[in-house]
Amino acid sequence: MTKRLIVAGFLVGAVLFALSGCACQGSAKKAKQAKETPQPKEAQQSKQTKEAKQTEPAKGSKFVLRVCCGLFEPYTDKSGNLWLADQEMAAGKEWGAVGGQTVDRGDLAMAGTNSPRVYETERYSMDGYKFSVPNGKYTVRLHFAETYSGIVNQGERVFSVSVNAKAALTDFDPFKEAGGFQKPVVKTIEGVTVANGELVIGFTPNIQNPEINGIEILSE
Repeated sequence: MTKRLIVAGFLVGAVLFALSGCACQGSAKKAKQAKETPQPKEAQQSKQTKEAKQTEPAKGSKFVLRVCCGLFEPYTDKSGNLWLADQEMAAGKEWGAVGGQTVDRGDLAMAGTNSPRVYETERYSMDGYKFSVPNGKYTVRLHFAETYSGIVNQGERVFSVSVNAKAALTDFDPFKEAGGFQKPVVKTIEGVTVANGELVIGFTPNIQNPEINGIEILSE
């Protein structure tokens, strides 16, 4: 009789242990499934849309791009405008210079401008600049100043500028246009049409090398 009770107790314990193990395994399996179950497709799309909106410009805002040519760090002028650091065009970049060299002449105490740093650096001897921009119409503002000590009079640096293959400045002389040495001059080209997503500024030398200090591209 005692032996039967012991065997019965052993069997009951084994059954309870087995049931307990199954319950634990079931709980663990559910926990693992809950951990590994991917988010619903709708939730993923919602997250991606939210992230995209954070990187896109606000709806209705206008395209603005300012480049301080020859400067390799961003610059904020006295009016609060941000000028991007210069860069050369390369694979994967949306804009950049095509060829040329750069120079930083340091503090020149430029007068008559709210963005003096723009005229203290320059890119020269370049073929041009290329920009990937949305289709539309743009105003292009080109900033120049003759700051090279080797030029002391007008007629010593002359070049032409095109925008999207159309003549913008012909036989342009920064010294003459600004009225002297180390003086800023801005030339504005309005109504530039972009239909293929690209805006190209080209430079053609005549006397000495072409040079430029700053570029602004503003949607109209």
